Amino acid sequence: MQPPTTSGHAFSGPGQIELGTVTLRQLGKKIGDRIRIGIPPFEQTVVITGTVTLPSFGVGAADHPSLGRGAMIPEDTLLAAVGEGGGRPPTAQSIPVFASAVAIDLAPGTTGAQRAALISRIVSANPDGTPGGSYELHRARASAIVNTEQMGGQPLALAIGLAAAAVLSLALTVLSLVRRRRRELALLKAFGMTRGQVRGVIAWQTTLTLLIAVVIGGPLGIACGRLAWRAFAGSLGVVPIVEVPVAALAGGLAALVPAGNLLAALPATVAARTRTGAVLRAE
Repeated sequence: MQPPTTSGHAFSGPGQIELGTVTLRQLGKKIGDRIRIGIPPFEQTVVITGTVTLPSFGVGAADHPSLGRGAMIPEDTLLAAVGEGGGRPPTAQSIPVFASAVAIDLAPGTTGAQRAALISRIVSANPDGTPGGSYELHRARASAIVNTEQMGGQPLALAIGLAAAAVLSLALTVLSLVRRRRRELALLKAFGMTRGQVRGVIAWQTTLTLLIAVVIGGPLGIACGRLAWRAFAGSLGVVPIVEVPVAALAGGLAALVPAGNLLAALPATVAARTRTGAVLRAE
């Protein structure tokens, strides 16, 4: 099973390496740079071909790969870097390299019974060589993924709360505007404007404000959301897949206009009931 390459390209031969995004940042390197790996005197110079999201499993009490941490290199390059390449007998300086975990990609059509039999055969053979050393890892999920999942619907609740606060703020703004422009509204009514027409003026003003917010804020929000998600996913080392729920987003933006006008109904009613004579006498 090949972990996904998130940037650059996967290695295609010896002398190449892919790094997790976090490891790449910690080393202060970039794709295309060369680094030295291995133990003296078997060190190898390899070129960084890309970044990769690594599985989060391995020996629990030891350092192991996890999402953006770790590296992936061809087997021959790894063996050569620790002094075991090219059929060379192990030396006192070499470090034995053993797999701490194995991922199995089952063929399409494999039944549950066949899978269970395969797992039982591997575990009972105990390649690890220690009692209970070989076992099936049922769920291999990084702690960062588990912690993020616990957020649940909090981001959606926050977005709904911010949208409600914005619409309410608009209604209060319109009400404040009506109170400040009582004289202009009184003059319009003195020239013959009806209450319905005054309500229409307030409704159109509210609608225009909301349309400007939708036209500018919608694309800006999508762009900022994509950048924020990519930054967040990059900090975890996961694949930054961005999905924009176009239908839900369009429905929410469209609902802002009637919602805003509904809340602006009170300021419009206040404007329509402006007493022309009393306001003009006060002026």
